[in-house]
Amino acid sequence: MSQTKRYVVLPAYGFRSSALAQMDKLQTVGPVVRLEMRAGARGRRAARGAATAMRVLHSTHENGPKLVEMTPEAELNLRAENPGLKVVPVVEYHKLNMQHRIERRAVMTASSRAAAEASLNIVDKDTANPLAGARVIAFTNFDRRVGAEAVSSKSGVARLKLAPGDKIERLYIYGPTGFWGHYATNAKLKSEESFGLKPIDLQDQGTLLPSFYGKVPATAGEGVRIAVIDTGVAERHPGLPNVGGGANLVFNEINGNIDATTEWGPARKDGAHGTHVAGIIGARATANAKVRGVAPGVELRSYRVFPHTGKGAQNYDIMNAIDRAVLDGCHIINLSLGGSDEDEAVRAAIGNALDNGVLVVAAAGNNGRRAVLYPAALPGCIAVSAMGRRGTYPRQSTEESDAAKPFGSVDKDAFIGAFSNVGPQIDVAGPGVGVVSTMPGDAYGVMSGTSMACPGVVGFAASLLASKQPIMNAGKGERVKLLQEALFATCRVQGFGRDFEGFGLPAG
Repeated sequence: MSQTKRYVVLPAYGFRSSALAQMDKLQTVGPVVRLEMRAGARGRRAARGAATAMRVLHSTHENGPKLVEMTPEAELNLRAENPGLKVVPVVEYHKLNMQHRIERRAVMTASSRAAAEASLNIVDKDTANPLAGARVIAFTNFDRRVGAEAVSSKSGVARLKLAPGDKIERLYIYGPTGFWGHYATNAKLKSEESFGLKPIDLQDQGTLLPSFYGKVPATAGEGVRIAVIDTGVAERHPGLPNVGGGANLVFNEINGNIDATTEWGPARKDGAHGTHVAGIIGARATANAKVRGVAPGVELRSYRVFPHTGKGAQNYDIMNAIDRAVLDGCHIINLSLGGSDEDEAVRAAIGNALDNGVLVVAAAGNNGRRAVLYPAALPGCIAVSAMGRRGTYPRQSTEESDAAKPFGSVDKDAFIGAFSNVGPQIDVAGPGVGVVSTMPGDAYGVMSGTSMACPGVVGFAASLLASKQPIMNAGKGERVKLLQEALFATCRVQGFGRDFEGFGLPAG
C-alpha cells in the first residue's frame, strides 16, 4: 500500500465552502475517514468497497481549507468524487535574502590534499578584534558554483579546504551581525591571510534605505496594520516597539501544543530574516541608532511560518497565516518568500485577502534575472524587484558584486541587483542591496535580496494608506484597487526597463 502524503484540500473556487464543512461533520481532527474507491472513477478500475484512509490534520475554519494526510490513491478518489474541491500537494517556500552558496565542493588533487588548509583570519577593521560567525564562500568556478566554504570560529579563523595558491574567482565574506562583508575577485589564497570587516555605522544616513524614503515623516503609517509573514519578529527590540503581537502558524510545531501558537518570535535557526524585514517596514530610530523604517508609525504583526529547524515554510502554513492576518484586521501583507511553482493553496488565500481589502506585496526572487517566483508572479500581488545604488555601501563589500547593468538613466549609480528576478510581472522596484535594519538581540545588520526590497515598498504603501483617508474608508474590494493606483502614481521610472522596474521606484 502507498505511503501517505500531506495535501491541502480547498474549494475549486473561493476560500470557503459547505463541502469542506461536511468533511468536518464526518470527523474531528485526528480520526481516520474511510474513503470508498469506486469502480470507473477517472477511468480507473478498483474493487467496489475497497477503502483508503484519509486523516484531517487541521482546519483553518469549519468550512475552510484543510490539511489532510492520505495516500495518492485516496487523493485521486477524493478529486474524482468531489469535483467542487481542489487537492493541492504540500510544498515549501523559501526566504529571499541573498547569499551565495557552494553547490559543488572543489576537488582536491593529491598534492593539494597534502598541503595545509588555507586559514582566513576575520577581524574587526577598526579594533583588529577577531570576529566569530563570518561566513566565507570561495568559488574556484563561480558559474558552476564550485568551491569551498567555512564559518569563522570564536578566534576569528575560517579554515577553507583549499590549498594555498589555489585561484579564487570570487571570494565572499558575509559579516556577522553588525558588520559589512568583503568581496574580492581573482585572488590567490595564502596559507594564512587576514581580512578586516567594517562595522556598520548606526548613525549613517548615507545608506540605501534613508535615500529611498526621503522626506517620508517618522509618523508615516499611523493607523495601518502590517502583517509580516516570515521567520518571526523580535518582540523586545528597542527599534521595534510597534510590534503588536502575532501567531506561530507552523503546523508541525503547534500540532498538539496549543501554547506554541504564541511563539511568533524569531525561529531558533536562521530566524533573523523576519526581524530585518519588519525593521525595513517600520523600525523607529533610537538614541543609539538612527536606523528607521519607511513607515515607523505602523503597527507590525508577526506571523511565523518558517520552523525552528531552519527549513522552508509550507504552503498550508502560509495560507493559514494570510487568513489569520485578514481576520486580525491587517491592511497590507508582506511576503518576502517564494517558490518556483504556482501553488493553488497560497493563490486562494491571496485571493481571499484581496477580496477583503488587504494589499499583498511579494518579493520577485533572487535567481539572477530568471522568471519571477510565486506568489509574486500571481496577478493580484505587487511584485517587487531589488534596486541598489553605488556609494551606499563600503568599497569591497559583498554588495559590490550585485552592481550590474542596467544602470539608471535618471541616477547613473542606481541599478537593479544582479541577483534580482525580472519579467513582465514586475510592478515596482524597491531598495534591496545593502539594506541596514533590525536584527534579533537588540542588534542591527545588513542584508540584500528582493526580501529586503519588498518591505520597503510595503512601508511606502502604508504611508500612502495612512495619508489618504478616502482610500482607507473605501469598500474592501475598492480599497486594494485605489491603493495600488496611488502607489503606482508615486513611482518614478529610473530607466532600467519595463521588466526590471515596472512602474518604477516609489518616490519618498
